[in-house]
Amino acid sequence: MAEPPCKVARTDGGKIDRDQIYAIVPARAGSKGVKGKNIRDFCGKPLMGWQIENGLKSKYIKRVFVSTDSEEYRQVALKCGAEVPFLRPAEISHDTATDFQLMEHFLGWMAENEPHNKPSLIVQLRPTAPCLTVQTVDAAIELFLKHEDEDYDSLRSVTPHDHEPFNMYFLDPRENVRLTPVIPVSHHKDDPSQIIEEPQSVARQILPKIYWHNAYVDIMRPRVITEQKCCMGKRCLAFHMNPDDTADIDTLDGGPVEGRGGQKEGAAGGFSMSSCRPEQCPLQPALGTCCAFRGGLVARNFSGACLSTSALVPGVSPRADG
Repeated sequence: MAEPPCKVARTDGGKIDRDQIYAIVPARAGSKGVKGKNIRDFCGKPLMGWQIENGLKSKYIKRVFVSTDSEEYRQVALKCGAEVPFLRPAEISHDTATDFQLMEHFLGWMAENEPHNKPSLIVQLRPTAPCLTVQTVDAAIELFLKHEDEDYDSLRSVTPHDHEPFNMYFLDPRENVRLTPVIPVSHHKDDPSQIIEEPQSVARQILPKIYWHNAYVDIMRPRVITEQKCCMGKRCLAFHMNPDDTADIDTLDGGPVEGRGGQKEGAAGGFSMSSCRPEQCPLQPALGTCCAFRGGLVARNFSGACLSTSALVPGVSPRADG
């Protein structure tokens, strides 16, 4: 078996200033999936309020910013305790705007307006994951700090996923009847030196594990944005989460919803939510059970699990609506 790559120690200022770890909550107003999603009431708080609260309660995060293009959202965020010193320009607040654009805008604003308070680390907390706990946020930050001398550019929370991506294809843009594998080459799970030229045609038991970026917690060094012009960088640290701990709100559901326990409930047109573990859900103490939002009402699943129409589906992710 090939030797794993050795750890790389930085000697050029890789230390992180603990007093300048900031959180960013992206919350644009133009959601096409659920109108006004980020400020809709969710179990007694505006949806974005849950992530603002996580940032404010964190042992490590010193300031919590909301990046929004809306004055209405700005006022809601301020009432929740966040800082909103700017509005994001419209040209980087559309459907296809990227995380990099909002982060670059934030860092540019800081460099111009607070040059002595620029962040040493950015923690991105998306509103569409309200079951995220402050304990998980702090655990992710602790992991990154533990590895701060090893040249990691970023951290992303991930969950194990099945092997379906090995059986996924693009249609070739030049020959739209020709399939091109999403993962054309892989390696044996126990021996990275054993190359597998056609992973689509071998037993999945010999293929490496695949992990899905659940977009709960993203951490990045500002230098990745300013120097590499991206958010992930070349070295990304994995923060492992249990799939059952992942619950996303991303769609407006207008029909019956099936819970993990198989029950179906009618929906009045509200958020649909993927499964999470009720004993760890931060909403559970107030409600007595895990919950899903339905048109201003809380609909409870008597199996004890959050209702789901989009649980852990690749491509259905809260990262799409910052």
